[in-house]
Amino acid sequence: MKKILKRYLLTTFLLSGLSITSTNSHALEVTPLLGYRGGGEFIDTLSGTKHTVDSSEVYGLIIGWPYERGKDIEIYYSHQSSRLNSVDISDPSTPTTNNVDIPLTIDYLHIGGTAPITEEDSYKTFVSGGLGLTYLSPDLNGLQSDLRASFSIGVGVKWPMTENISLRLETRGLATLFNSNSAIFCSGGCALSVNGSLFFQGEVSAGLAIKF
Repeated sequence: MKKILKRYLLTTFLLSGLSITSTNSHALEVTPLLGYRGGGEFIDTLSGTKHTVDSSEVYGLIIGWPYERGKDIEIYYSHQSSRLNSVDISDPSTPTTNNVDIPLTIDYLHIGGTAPITEEDSYKTFVSGGLGLTYLSPDLNGLQSDLRASFSIGVGVKWPMTENISLRLETRGLATLFNSNSAIFCSGGCALSVNGSLFFQGEVSAGLAIKF
């Protein structure tokens, strides 16, 4: 968490310095963000076992630009380092099966935007959404990463702090698409056969939206 916070503060400091020298056209808005994401779960069709993903910190970046009055187009990226709990993994060198917790990183890359709910002088509320991809990467020998389609929807608020900088708070739900009874993390064998078509996560985040 300390490393993530240091990266966030350094990025925000550099972007804030750049915004001071920018023009007033404000064609671009960049938001380094920090947050916390609820884990989600997978259900193994073979055993009926529920495997949860640990809740943990996230960091990321939102890049946006005006589309029409009050609306923005945005590119959203976020990264989570977590753990998938209690998965039975077969050892190819022996006839044994081990129950392990799998280190798992989850990355989202979406393109979408925001639309206003209210626009007051002191704050602005908005809805957000996006479509894109989820990259699930297990850190365990013999398992392969998975790339899946996903979407997100959220609500948030911005409080202007200066002409160029606003505090952005947001809550966002994220859903990754799976075919029913599909397998994931396959490389020779598969770690899980998944029951269900969606993998849900929810997050809250905060960041400084810096206009250029």
